[in-house]
Amino acid sequence: MRIDSESTTRTNKAISSPGSSGEVAFHFWVLGVLVAYLVFLAGLTLSALKFTDKNTLCKYLHCKEVIFATKLSLATATVSTLLAMAVAIPAAYALSRYQYRGRSVVDTVLDLPLVLPPIALGFLLLAFFQTSPGEFVQRHGIRFVFEVPGIILAQFTVVSGFAVRVLKSTFDDLSPRYEQVARTLGFSRWQAFRQIELPLARNGLIAGAVLTWARAMGEFGATVIVAGATSMKTEVLPIAIFLKWQSIEIEKGMAVTLLLIALSLAALLTFKRLALRRGPGVI
Repeated sequence: MRIDSESTTRTNKAISSPGSSGEVAFHFWVLGVLVAYLVFLAGLTLSALKFTDKNTLCKYLHCKEVIFATKLSLATATVSTLLAMAVAIPAAYALSRYQYRGRSVVDTVLDLPLVLPPIALGFLLLAFFQTSPGEFVQRHGIRFVFEVPGIILAQFTVVSGFAVRVLKSTFDDLSPRYEQVARTLGFSRWQAFRQIELPLARNGLIAGAVLTWARAMGEFGATVIVAGATSMKTEVLPIAIFLKWQSIEIEKGMAVTLLLIALSLAALLTFKRLALRRGPGVI
């Protein structure tokens, strides 16, 4: 027994020794890959500065077209995010709390917007508007094809599945015991959800909304199929970059790209801050 104990001690020391060559090689590998990837991303961002400078950047960002694209992007991304959250909150709660037959099938179907290319979702939306119900909506309701509402619909279709997935994780992290205790105290299901679950999930819901909004701001594939790429009409920021690339206006395209990077970073930093308040397991 003594020999076995001494052998185990020596083995544990060898494994945990910070100076061992294997330990050093492992740290070098993981940190080296991390640093290399960060350098790659930083290089991509800094390469945009090759095509513009501070004065040129300010000049292009204050032009009428970029201001229009920025305002339209902010408006459509906000509306599509609100719609996505209105769908995602009850859907995510149902996926997290209810047990029923076919639950895995429903869960898988809701993941389709995450795995399908946005351009494919755009084609599906366009196909819908060629059917009888779609044509009826176009004639008697809101016009979507090649119009601003089409931008909102395309963004909503792309980001709604993403919002459901993020919010489901939020509800999964909340113990159902809180709701059960509330029910024993006489709360209805709706009262327990509104007064207990939602306040507890507040930071996660806000973080999910911020991340969904950032994703909507960068949506291009479905938008260009449904709403088109018309300057000063359906021109959101990603469309503006596409139009500048088409017209070989590289400096203007880079200016819009840097603006989109700044907005995305601000949204991501907000998300990270809220995620830290909430604790691990946001996604």
